Amino acid sequence: MKPLVLIVEDIPVLAETYAAALGRADCDVEIAANGAAALECAQRRAPHALVLDVNLPDMSGLDVLHRLRAQGAGCEAVVVTAEGSVNRAVEAMRCGAFDFLVKPFSGDRLRATIASALERTRGEERNGPTPEPAASDRFVGFIGRSPSMEAVYRILRSAAPTNATVFVTGESGAGKELCADALHRLSKRRNGPLVVLNCAAIPRDLLESEIFGHVKGAFTGATADRKGAALQADGGTLFLDEVCEMDLALQAKMLRFLQDKQVRRLG
Repeated sequence: MKPLVLIVEDIPVLAETYAAALGRADCDVEIAANGAAALECAQRRAPHALVLDVNLPDMSGLDVLHRLRAQGAGCEAVVVTAEGSVNRAVEAMRCGAFDFLVKPFSGDRLRATIASALERTRGEERNGPTPEPAASDRFVGFIGRSPSMEAVYRILRSAAPTNATVFVTGESGAGKELCADALHRLSKRRNGPLVVLNCAAIPRDLLESEIFGHVKGAFTGATADRKGAALQADGGTLFLDEVCEMDLALQAKMLRFLQDKQVRRLG
């Protein structure tokens, strides 16, 4: 029997779009228009994965996830919402969601995410659920197993295998550099360098050279060619701390660099 993916979405055209995208995957698909219908479908046949909208007409999608967990359902949930807030993502991960998608997203992205969720479900069916780590265990340099920290760990695990640019926020001392280090160590770039640059500690007129590098004679004192942090981090990870301290003109150049992944050295 093929694995079952249950789509819980109250907008019919979106539900049919998701179903059509998953029609190319090797799975059965059912659609529920609200939370009550989803719970009823799950009683008839336990789904292996969920595509779960957060905002449903009768209850929150996270409430649906809570109830399914209480019923002992072992499926992985991919939470979908138009509200791309960090708090929403953290809340979904805290409730046990496998991943989090913000509308709009491509059919390829949905299929890839569901394929990963189904693989996780199959692994747990073969080997049993992954045991909860001991309270003393660490996560790539972090200490702590509270629900809030577990949510952070889930997001780091999801982001690390990708080449996406990651924006890390938090109060001073919260552990932003630890996040950058964890992202690097969990990524396929782990054998490359991790280059850390504190933008607040470098004079503004030198910061562009520090990031992008320069050629000999580009300015007074440039006696030799120099690689900047971006080129030094090629094949690895570049962590720019305190990016808000950059001059606005340099922020525009940084945006171009993040979009095009190309560097033009000074001079």
